[in-house]
Amino acid sequence: MTKLLALPDKKTYSGLRDYTLILFILDTGARPSEALSLLPNDFDLKYRVTTIPAKIAKTRTSRTLPLLPPTINAIEKLIKVRPNEWSNDIPLFCSFEGTRMTHDSLRGRLDKYSTILGVKIRPYDLRHAFALLYLRNGGNVFTLQKTLGHTDLSMTKRYLNLTGKDLTETHKTASPLNKLIKGGPSTRTRVRKLK
Repeated sequence: MTKLLALPDKKTYSGLRDYTLILFILDTGARPSEALSLLPNDFDLKYRVTTIPAKIAKTRTSRTLPLLPPTINAIEKLIKVRPNEWSNDIPLFCSFEGTRMTHDSLRGRLDKYSTILGVKIRPYDLRHAFALLYLRNGGNVFTLQKTLGHTDLSMTKRYLNLTGKDLTETHKTASPLNKLIKGGPSTRTRVRKLK
């Protein structure tokens, strides 16, 4: 994902839009269709949140998602380069002509970057990457479910492909024995060999 974020040419409108859109999905886990429908007024940059309105949410339930400073900065830059004649009913992530981007146009942009990377990246892969990295970075499955806008955990589970290494690393820090046994289970003590 780091290599993907380095590819868009942020000196062009399309490149800045691509960079900001990729960053936004990786920061929030929003569905690509939701991201492409967001209007500038759906963002509260002062309070660092965006609201996915019920009318564009797949589950028809609105949700408010926090945004990190790099995402806020990119959104502010994208808003600044929008032509003054564009109204607020033009989505934030639109074409350079001010027309609505479709899922197919986003896929085409990602295909371009995929060719350079030598790895196929589809729009929903960004959402899947968010879900997996969210858990690997210490997020819990219940906040992930709410962030992704899933009505139950069964759908959230479909996004995850945790490895044995993920389980081992999480277990090292999350095992109850860390609190129950002085020094924790990871503390090695020498045991003398019986003669």
